[in-house]
Amino acid sequence: MACFQARLDRIESQRFVSLRDERGPSNGGIELVANTESVAEFLTNLRLEDLFNLPSGYVQMDPETFCGVSGGNKECVEKLRSLEMARLESHNGDSVLHLAATWGHSELVKSIVSECPCLVLVPNSKDQFPLHVAAYAGHSAVVEVLVATLTYVSAKVSEEKKERLNLYVVKDKDGDTPLHLALKGRYMEIASSLVKANNQASFLANNEGISPLYMAIEAGDLSLVKAILDITDDDGLEREKCSLDSKLEGRKYLAHAALKAESTEILDVILKEYSSLEDERDEEGRTCLSFGASIGNYEGVRKLLDRPTKNVYVCDDDGSFPIHLAMEKNNRKIVKEFIECCPDSKYLLNKRGQNILHIAVQMGHKINFLGFDVIKLLGLGQDVDGNTPLHIATKNWFAETVDLLTTDERVLQLRNKSGLRAQDIAETELKPYYIFQQRLTLAYLKYATRGIKGYEKIKSMRRPAEPLADDKERDYVNTFLLVATLVATMTFAAGFTIPGGFTSSNPHLGRAALATNPTLILFLLFDTLALVCSVATIAILIWAQVGDPALLHASIDVVLPLMQYSLLSMPLAFFFGVITAVGQVKWLVAIFSMSAFAFFCWVLFLVAPHVMLKRSNSAAVDYGFLFWLMMVFRRLHLNIPNDEKISRLRLSRTVSTSKQVA
Repeated sequence: MACFQARLDRIESQRFVSLRDERGPSNGGIELVANTESVAEFLTNLRLEDLFNLPSGYVQMDPETFCGVSGGNKECVEKLRSLEMARLESHNGDSVLHLAATWGHSELVKSIVSECPCLVLVPNSKDQFPLHVAAYAGHSAVVEVLVATLTYVSAKVSEEKKERLNLYVVKDKDGDTPLHLALKGRYMEIASSLVKANNQASFLANNEGISPLYMAIEAGDLSLVKAILDITDDDGLEREKCSLDSKLEGRKYLAHAALKAESTEILDVILKEYSSLEDERDEEGRTCLSFGASIGNYEGVRKLLDRPTKNVYVCDDDGSFPIHLAMEKNNRKIVKEFIECCPDSKYLLNKRGQNILHIAVQMGHKINFLGFDVIKLLGLGQDVDGNTPLHIATKNWFAETVDLLTTDERVLQLRNKSGLRAQDIAETELKPYYIFQQRLTLAYLKYATRGIKGYEKIKSMRRPAEPLADDKERDYVNTFLLVATLVATMTFAAGFTIPGGFTSSNPHLGRAALATNPTLILFLLFDTLALVCSVATIAILIWAQVGDPALLHASIDVVLPLMQYSLLSMPLAFFFGVITAVGQVKWLVAIFSMSAFAFFCWVLFLVAPHVMLKRSNSAAVDYGFLFWLMMVFRRLHLNIPNDEKISRLRLSRTVSTSKQVA
């Protein structure tokens, strides 16, 4: 009894506070949703004096009664009359009206309300009234019955008692009103009817700090948002607006919720009515423009940029601007929109002194969409540590990004606060063991610094090698032996399978029938070259297995180009052998020629990088241009867009360097 009385006292205080703060009509904010003169039949016999006659104690509900009410059996109401219906309670603290509302038995709810109206005002163990339960379960018919009951009764009682009937603003133990519970289940029809009945709860926050208005915006329901804000199609800017800030509890960053819901209509409505919401920040200290940029809501960002663009230049609590967050999340379309709308936004720096190019490089994003001019301009910027985007790209071994950032010679000369240039970082942090991306990055840097004073020439693209572990050394050498043996076996057999066959008559009995054919000569030339290179590889690798690290690396330096020649010569030998056999079919020769050329380039670009970057005497400057050509080929092959102006600049620098060398 004491526990029940305490719950009632707490709920009564909620009603009083909500009604005291509400600047609504004199009827406590309750609006009639139906004409009270046409009263539903179940309300005609309702005795108002019984409405506030709350039970003084509870009796445990027996299983038969529990099952009857849960099943919607109206006949059990007759039996409940003799059992003091108001005092019955389930093991979960629910009354019979709670059970009927939970299971959506609207007719049974009407019967119970007619017989025992006080149950409308009785909470369960969770401090939830039947209206809460019906809204949470999504039973619109039951909600209509309970709303009609409250509306009918509130029109007939005094102002003092009317306050006790405002169940719309009463919160349960989680701080949820019936409107909260309806929106949690996305029962938008029920939510609309509750808003029409009483709009006070729309601005109340639950224990999580979320109001129904925030939930409606997050759900993207434009009509419900307009109903909550009391906006009609005839309203204009001259309409007298109440202060939303004085009524709204909990989260006030409603524009963020509209952006998250990707509803530009709701965003337009709330910013038109309450422009101050544009300056609100979320838990992470982000403005609505920063939030929209971070989640990639392009249409929402465009809508915000159509307004005064002051927030473009307002940083978040962490020191980042909206364009920085868009770049961090790789939302390229939004970044372009920022630059087009506010061109100087690309110069903004975060708290680390980084521009958008620093951020893009650090996150490993593509930067060619920014264009040559922007890359060249922002590439000279240095952060608080003195690092340019080129320094960051080098530290992370982003070879392709390094290639795009080295079009301006000035950036190659810049040093960070540690006194290091980009190439210095690459040479210092280069691992002694083979890592392709690191050596490729160094090759690009060496190629970019060719002819520039102050850069010493190095012969090798790797630091002194450390001895390999026995198992790794053995596996590496055995792989070469296996490949070389297979190539030698196939080319040896092909040498005795001459295309065109052998003559069977004198004077050249047993000789090749097409000995003077140029394509047969080329077949024999490449087949022999592949065989010789493979046999030489096998012989050299015998020395690599003696266990001497120096001898191992010297052997690999010789073996790598030999293997490359053999792997390239073998398909060429096959090609010329086929041409020898079907040379008279011109269209077939043309198809084979195009296929062979494409395959040759593909194999060359697969094998050459490993050979050039693995050898200890590979010159970075010499091979840098070849790597750049390989990257261009890769972009064309994968259909990756590239900045045409950068390519033209590369070619012009290459031509000028060639003339200087000549």
